[in-house]
Amino acid sequence: MVDAKKGLRTVMSFDMPLLYPILHLLLKRPSFLPFALAALLCCVFANHAIAGTEMRLQEIIDEIPIKKVPGIVLFVEGPNVSFQGARGYADRKTKTPISVEHSLRAGSICKTYVAALSIMAANEELIDLDQSIDHYLSAEVLVKLPNGLRPTIRQLLNHTSGIPDYYDARFYLYDWKERGPLTTELVLHAIRGKEATNEPGAKFSYSNTNYHLIALILESVYQTSLDTLLNTRIFTPLELQATFYNQQFPPGDLIHGYGSPIRTWVDTYEWEENSGPDGGIIAAAADLAVWMRALFSEDGEYAHIGKVMTSDTVREKERKFQGLGAEIFQSRSGVNVVGHTGGADGYLTAAFYIQATDTVIVLHMNKSDEKIFGSVLSQILKITISEKGLPP
Repeated sequence: MVDAKKGLRTVMSFDMPLLYPILHLLLKRPSFLPFALAALLCCVFANHAIAGTEMRLQEIIDEIPIKKVPGIVLFVEGPNVSFQGARGYADRKTKTPISVEHSLRAGSICKTYVAALSIMAANEELIDLDQSIDHYLSAEVLVKLPNGLRPTIRQLLNHTSGIPDYYDARFYLYDWKERGPLTTELVLHAIRGKEATNEPGAKFSYSNTNYHLIALILESVYQTSLDTLLNTRIFTPLELQATFYNQQFPPGDLIHGYGSPIRTWVDTYEWEENSGPDGGIIAAAADLAVWMRALFSEDGEYAHIGKVMTSDTVREKERKFQGLGAEIFQSRSGVNVVGHTGGADGYLTAAFYIQATDTVIVLHMNKSDEKIFGSVLSQILKITISEKGLPP
């Protein structure tokens, strides 16, 4: 639970670089005492507000019973808040504490990285986002798509392609019985006999299959692996030393996940669902925060990419839109929250940036419980959006 004494120390610990000029002013000009007192009060209230926000965030994750969610990691960073917290266990059996330093199986947040590479390729005129995929994929791949579908790359990115998702009961019971890596060969086999969900561009229908096709296109036009592209184009330039792609048990990957559509509390740590271009990123919370800020903040290193990802959107449902590899949630007051959620059996993650408050949020739970996850994320967003007096 929250340490009240620690909270009080935070409130009363002034930022010394701010305090020194005030003391100097008093020594030189005693008549300025009222102004100095006002400045000191501002310091007190600022520290109090920051401490109050951090305590509220800790309370949110502490309130979730360990018997329902073994472990939670929360990272929130902005001008008015800096919070890195965790509670519970990375492993229920050994009672190993979960840590904000652990690597997180980020699931579909991987799509933000693959989408960014796609826009880079378009900027380099290696691909045309509005060109149909038959210009880039082999006949061997195309014949496995239902109803002769030939969507554009843009339609793959924003999930309007009509290509069905490979995740279903048949996939779990028969195609993925060994719980091994999610290869493109496996994915294309898993959609056999399925009908198209819609005509390309007609409507939104989320499909992980889309990003396996995008990866094939990128590897073809760049003549190298997706792993190499991610490392050379994103991980190395941003110094993301705790970010990995398509690796089983990389450094820091110590969090056990719990739950699947078939077995509520099965330990999924050994499963290789954290693989492939639709969900193969594993990263520490701090690295995910760097990536969100690099993409979506005004002065981010990849801001020009992020703008493309968020400027062309389709409506998914009320106040939720899908960009090119990015999810955009809109608060009731019109504040946009940009990033992506990610789910793998036993793991749920969210990484978002709020431009209105210049705040990045990373949330991770090692239990497949979307209801609890959604409730926790909603509470965190309300707090961070309201930090500058904005209504949630």
